[in-house]
Amino acid sequence: MLGALAVCDADGGAVPLRRRKHRQLLATLLLDANTPVSADRLLDALWDGSPPPSAEQNLKTYVHTVRKLLSPGGPRSAPIRTHGTGYLIAVPPGELDLLVFQDLVRQGRRSAREGDAEAACRRFEQALGLWRGEPLQDSGGSRFLDDAADRLAGERVSVLEELAELRIRLGRYAEAVSDLRPAVTAHPLREGLWRQLMLALHRSGDRAGALAAYRRLREVLVAETGLEPGRAVQDLHRRILTSGAGPGPAPEAPAPPPGRGARPAGARTGVPRQLPRDLAGFVGRSEELVRLRSLLAPWDGGPPHHVVAITGPPGSGKSALAVRAAHAVGDGFPDGQLYADLHGATPGIRRLEPLEVLGRFLRDLGVPAQAVPDDVDEAAALWRSRLAGRRVLVVLDDAADLAQIRPLLSVPAGNAILATSRENFALVDDCVRVRIGEMRATEAAAMFAKVAGAERAAEDVRATGRLIELCGGLPLAVGIAGARLANRPRWAVADLVERLEDERRRLHELETGDLAVRSSLAVSYDLLAGSAHPLDRTAARTLRMLGVLQVADVTAHVVGALLDEPADTAERALERLVDAHLVECDEPGRYRMHDLVRLFAREQAALQDREAGTAALNRALRTYIATAHLAVRLGGHPRLVRSRVDPGANPVPLASEHEADRWLEREWRNLMAAASQAMERSAEQDRETVRLGAHLVFAFFWYTLYNGLRARTLMISRAALRAGQRLGDPLVEALGHNHLADAYTTNYRYAEAAAHHERQLALYRGLGDPWGEQRALGGLAHAYGELRRYEEAIRCAESQLAICRAIGHRTGECFSLLTLGEALHRTGRSDQALPTLGRALAESRSIGHLRYETCVLEKLGDLHLDLGDPLTARRHYEESLSLSRAAKMTIAAPYLLLGLARAHRLLGDLDQAERYAARALEAVRAVEDTVLEERVLRERSAILAARRGTGSPPGSATGLATGSAAGAAMGPAGSAAGPTVRGAAAP
Repeated sequence: MLGALAVCDADGGAVPLRRRKHRQLLATLLLDANTPVSADRLLDALWDGSPPPSAEQNLKTYVHTVRKLLSPGGPRSAPIRTHGTGYLIAVPPGELDLLVFQDLVRQGRRSAREGDAEAACRRFEQALGLWRGEPLQDSGGSRFLDDAADRLAGERVSVLEELAELRIRLGRYAEAVSDLRPAVTAHPLREGLWRQLMLALHRSGDRAGALAAYRRLREVLVAETGLEPGRAVQDLHRRILTSGAGPGPAPEAPAPPPGRGARPAGARTGVPRQLPRDLAGFVGRSEELVRLRSLLAPWDGGPPHHVVAITGPPGSGKSALAVRAAHAVGDGFPDGQLYADLHGATPGIRRLEPLEVLGRFLRDLGVPAQAVPDDVDEAAALWRSRLAGRRVLVVLDDAADLAQIRPLLSVPAGNAILATSRENFALVDDCVRVRIGEMRATEAAAMFAKVAGAERAAEDVRATGRLIELCGGLPLAVGIAGARLANRPRWAVADLVERLEDERRRLHELETGDLAVRSSLAVSYDLLAGSAHPLDRTAARTLRMLGVLQVADVTAHVVGALLDEPADTAERALERLVDAHLVECDEPGRYRMHDLVRLFAREQAALQDREAGTAALNRALRTYIATAHLAVRLGGHPRLVRSRVDPGANPVPLASEHEADRWLEREWRNLMAAASQAMERSAEQDRETVRLGAHLVFAFFWYTLYNGLRARTLMISRAALRAGQRLGDPLVEALGHNHLADAYTTNYRYAEAAAHHERQLALYRGLGDPWGEQRALGGLAHAYGELRRYEEAIRCAESQLAICRAIGHRTGECFSLLTLGEALHRTGRSDQALPTLGRALAESRSIGHLRYETCVLEKLGDLHLDLGDPLTARRHYEESLSLSRAAKMTIAAPYLLLGLARAHRLLGDLDQAERYAARALEAVRAVEDTVLEERVLRERSAILAARRGTGSPPGSATGLATGSAAGAAMGPAGSAAGPTVRGAAAP
């Protein structure tokens, strides 16, 4: 947008926008990217406040066209979305030059406020480098867009003025002049630009050029406006006239802050300069450095903040950052820089006591050794007295906790304490904490290249990126990895990556000399484990127990199960780990570990008693199972799962359907991970763990099934069946066959589904379990129907119906009537199918089973479509679609939308048919169902053929007269919506 409007595709090719209205529409949306734009504003931009009667329809057409131009991949990739009565264009970061420009300007202004003029210059230069010409030059034509273009052009000039001001302040006069000359030509009435040009010319030694610039400004102003230049320009002109031939003074430059750069009169000599050498290879942390400099040496000359703490996890580079920042602001502390390594987290070295540190510093400040008090409070009082009237920077590196440094913190104004610690120092009054964690990928890569060698890092960029990931962006780990490669010149980066990929040895690989990630983490862990405070010891046990459960994140309730403690105790322990920077809390109530901390925790878990670890894992699994059952029941399908959780299990206290949905949405990946971990255990040693893992799969299976997670459902169901077979447990094995068969059905693999249902049936009959037997029969009835083995399907459905009536299982009755009705429909016995499905509908409503009611209505729609009654079919499909939303059956939506498209096509409403087909295509691509996608595309072809008056193309999904013909027309799956029956699954 910063020039002629230009759109590029992913490969850099130009996307043509030939019509002016299309460009105006896109420009208006992009001016408020990622924000809804009302239709009224769009109409105003396109027709300058005087839209024609057809404007609203024209707008919709323009939106449709621009959408297609911007999203050749189809509606799913379209960045323009309908939002209320208007539209919104979604633009990811970095893809719109206007947003990048504005972001860079914000960064530059922030840097300027914080006093980092160099960084501000870089940001402003990058921002101005994005401009290619006048904004919206080919998209204007309305007052709205022309005003927007003027605003953008004005912002560009403002940034140019700010950049020039900074360059002059930094003494970069030639650069300022080179940009200001064309700027004053383009904006001859902008006095601020002329004033900066005059100042830059004069400072660079070109006094004549500065005076000539003033004459040119005066000529232009008098000619154009009849006015003389303003007072600021005239004052500068007088100063230049009276300054002589050399560079003039800098009237705009602020005086240096008091106490900086020059030592006050009477300052004592031999002041302490104890900072360690600044690391030459220091990389990154630019934002943190800017903040530290602004706190310790405010750019307005004010006093420094008296206590600043750099906190972060082990190995994050706190000490190196502190030394770099201290050197950067050293000139602001002319009375000395004191430094002490407190050894708060140094393996094998006793940490310093407060009195030791006070005594050392007092001696460094000139107090005779014999005069140093041996009482902490007295020494602290003398410390404050010695610092009064001075400007001293005190660096307290690697503090174990607040108690170690508290006596040193109360310093007189003008002095500053810079501390580093793994603790968070939240209780220090008026302490500013600068937290650091993982490095940005680019910073970590630069650090690695400095240590291992730039050429080596560049040889395999992909391997280098993966190494950074495996190190978790932790500076200590990245530095160790680079040092290991530097010492092994024949190794490629990929060689070390291969070794790091093995989680069992990753911490071992991240060791070199006396540096090791493991020992760095161990210090923090040991400090907690050996603490006199009970909460610290509980936190250490919590970290160890977190290594037992291999999930992405946890809640206090699950950790309470691991610990066999109440959830509030677990939460306090987790928060203590957050304070110690061993656990991260990105959002309230959810906790996760850095990858390397997770591996350390797993090592600690392996060192404890195996039975204790297994018992903890089993408690967490039972909590997951109990909560999943509760969530599934609250979610509206309480009859689908028979709970086999041990009595007394402790579920998360979910109280509503919303809470249940939220919990499942947040936890299903963790449930899969925990189940997989449990089922991988030894069936001989850990039978109960393996069994619980399989039952956890059965507990959350319905959530993944109904949400269209086909591949994941298939994978975890296979694992559950294998677990049952390894256990030799016929019940778990039967359930495994059942769930795997349902998973195969969602993937249209009906022959494999039937085989597993047959094995399931045999196992349940062997167990003498009529409930399980009817369930297997229901699954077989559906699978046989999809395989066109209709008579077998009818027999199975009738057998299921008889068993369900005998045991009083009404949900099973409903399902058997549903599959029986569908099979009768497929065999052409519509006169029997219609009342059978009618009984199924009544039964589903009687028991309040929304999912079965959804499926029955869908099947009634299919039947009426084949009976030549698309009007009734449409009514059933519409009701089914509405119910599917209430029942949260994401998997059903594309089938029902396809049914509605067919019904509307047969009713002759082709516009509505096309809309439903488009929605069906979007829904089916969202669940990645390629089989159904092909059917939807065939239906769209049928709609197109109907528009042309040529009838339906061969193989299209049309309504047919008989059930037997319907199966042939729709391919192996039968009717258009058949697979949603398996979404209901045999109960």
